[in-house]
Amino acid sequence: MRSIAAALARLAVALLGPGEHRRLVERADRLAETRRRVVDAQAAELRRIERDLHDGAQARIVAAGMTLALAARKMRTATVDARPDVELARRQLDDALAELRRLVRGIHPPILTDRGLHAALAALAGDSPFPVSLHGDPDARYPAAVESAAYFVVAEGLTNAAKHAAATTGTITVSRAAGLVRITVTDDGRGGADPDGAGLLGLRRRVEALDGTLTVTSPPGGPTTLCAELPCT
Repeated sequence: MRSIAAALARLAVALLGPGEHRRLVERADRLAETRRRVVDAQAAELRRIERDLHDGAQARIVAAGMTLALAARKMRTATVDARPDVELARRQLDDALAELRRLVRGIHPPILTDRGLHAALAALAGDSPFPVSLHGDPDARYPAAVESAAYFVVAEGLTNAAKHAAATTGTITVSRAAGLVRITVTDDGRGGADPDGAGLLGLRRRVEALDGTLTVTSPPGGPTTLCAELPCT
């Protein structure tokens, strides 16, 4: 009877389950939804970059230009020491350059193109305020979109661990198997991360745009684990 019941169940699944056409329709709907989310996220990112440029680097450069103009006027009179104004302008230009570099790293870190994912993640681990160990193949290279998504998953995970979780140690693991790249970020912080928070939601949309998945495990008391799986053929 068990064998007959199992055979009937398999027959029912074969006859009543979604066919290839239905699976393709569902996949198309899912891809359309993720594409819409990515378009919205990219539009929001462009607005953020424009705002940062207008309020940050551009304002600093304008201020430096005004300071240099004032210094030049003082130098023409030859009666007022213009060196403090020149020094102030130099500091303002240094701040503007640092702001521009930060914006560039937020769009696409140059180290990803130059040295690959492992080196970029090693740089993130080195900049972290707490010790972070990195495990993975240093020579492995992946498609540019995969490397970019993996980089920002790790960057967001380490940033959240430092700002909100009071973490003292962390671990980054990158592995590849069965056509997938798995990126795991673990910290020993207090946990309780909100999977639907703005930062993690943006990461999930970035990962889903590549037909990947992002899972967050963060029980109260920790640890917190971010795991992204990205197709890589």
